[in-house]
Amino acid sequence: MLRNLNSKIILKISIFIIIVITLIIGSFGVLAYFQSQGSSTGNSINIAGKNRYLTANLLLQTEKYLDGFSNISQLEDAMYKLQTNIMTLKQGGTISGINLRSLPPDFLDLSRRIDEDWSIFKTYITNNLLKRHEDGQVTAARSNATAQSTTERKNLELLASNLIGSSDALVTKLGRQADTDSQNLMLLQILFGILIIGILVLVLYFVARILRPISALTQATSEIEKGNLDVSVKRKGNDELSVLSDSFNSMVNSIKRYNERQNELTKALEFKNDELTETEKDLRRANEELVNTETAKEEFLSMISHELKTPLTPLKMYAEMLLKIRSMGELNEKQLKAMKMILRSISQLELLVNDIFDVYKLDIGKLQLNKNVVQVASLVKENMSELGLLMRDKQIQFNAEIIPPSEKVNVLCDPRRIGQVLANLIKNSVDFVPDKGGRITIRTEAGYSKQTNDGNSNYVVFTIEDNGSGIPFEKINNLFKKFYQVDTSTKRKHGGTGLGLAICNGIVEGHGGKIWVDTNHTQGAMIKFTLPIADSNAPGQNDNS
Repeated sequence: MLRNLNSKIILKISIFIIIVITLIIGSFGVLAYFQSQGSSTGNSINIAGKNRYLTANLLLQTEKYLDGFSNISQLEDAMYKLQTNIMTLKQGGTISGINLRSLPPDFLDLSRRIDEDWSIFKTYITNNLLKRHEDGQVTAARSNATAQSTTERKNLELLASNLIGSSDALVTKLGRQADTDSQNLMLLQILFGILIIGILVLVLYFVARILRPISALTQATSEIEKGNLDVSVKRKGNDELSVLSDSFNSMVNSIKRYNERQNELTKALEFKNDELTETEKDLRRANEELVNTETAKEEFLSMISHELKTPLTPLKMYAEMLLKIRSMGELNEKQLKAMKMILRSISQLELLVNDIFDVYKLDIGKLQLNKNVVQVASLVKENMSELGLLMRDKQIQFNAEIIPPSEKVNVLCDPRRIGQVLANLIKNSVDFVPDKGGRITIRTEAGYSKQTNDGNSNYVVFTIEDNGSGIPFEKINNLFKKFYQVDTSTKRKHGGTGLGLAICNGIVEGHGGKIWVDTNHTQGAMIKFTLPIADSNAPGQNDNS
């Protein structure tokens, strides 16, 4: 009979468990669906909002085109980007790394409005700018800045404003839909929570009814939990509950016998346990701090290595292959120009990644320097040769003044790292010298100073001088700090991360030298750094002749 009862109990409990599991799985499924809908709406809001930026960009390109500061390819590229964004928003697809679904039917009226405004805008640009370009009327239009040009600008601004307005209307309606979905999701969560709690209450009520026959055992167990061991359960019948009662009484007697022994052992162990607990807490805190520190370093290195550096290799390889005419087909002039721009951007990104790694190594004191004895003249000439193409492209006068006896002097340095210092300083000068008449000079001269109480040491002074805009006096003290920019305006002309000069400072100091700005030079900028002259017995002599 008890066996049948147990079977029925197991069956009922199983049914309740199945109901609860089904309800939980169903709730997760429904919530996941609404969550995905919310995510899809959010993506649509982002892409619809991007119409404003792309429309403004297209308007800017048209005005620059009318002013003669932009070409037809840039204008067509801006139109293509905006049209692609509008088509993806309406039909769905992947854009900017976002998988977008097509707009629901409720938003098709606003989508058609955007299509109409875009069609009008596009037609106006095509008929008034692109067709004029095809007919060869561009030069005349640009040279005659008449009332017709002003009217065109106003018309373009009006059409762009209409397109931005229709895009904003779609964003607003999508935002309202997202708010509604969020409210519905919250209501569903509350509803499923109430249902789950209700089912659990029913399960507890059913279990309580099952446990009524063994209430005596429960009460006796409660007395034992309070520390009262003078309890026993009377045996009634010969069923499994009677056997359980005998076992319970035997357990109580065993507890009584071993209770005194356990108390004695407990008192002896409590003292030791307190000491071990405190020690364990200290060790755990120290271990957590160590783990967090190592984890942060590993995550940093892994993120930089995998997310930034790894993709650059295939990008640069394919860009260089495309620039070789016979490797992957001949490129036209526009394609060749674009690929050169891509390759330059990849090289700049490589330089940025390398700068970040160098700064990190400098911060933790692990920047390795492979020092060799190098002749000053050869070091300067090699770096000038590598930078010569850049100077020719910029039409900059690039000179070297190696003042005797520095041309025959050897310095102990890492040639690659010192070359990095020279390249950073010279490229900074390139950014600030005039477009025409720019002049950059590398100068070396031997020096002599007292550095310590033990004796004297010789050094070579390297000078990078230009006739650029110069460095404001109030900026000099912070010039070699990380992420510092001389030009902090939002429309600064020159790029960069502000790491180059900080890296130069770290490399020079790692060689035992120093770097500074010569404030006496007022016609441009003059930055100097020193390197110790190599000992005649120093190892690693390079043959640079």
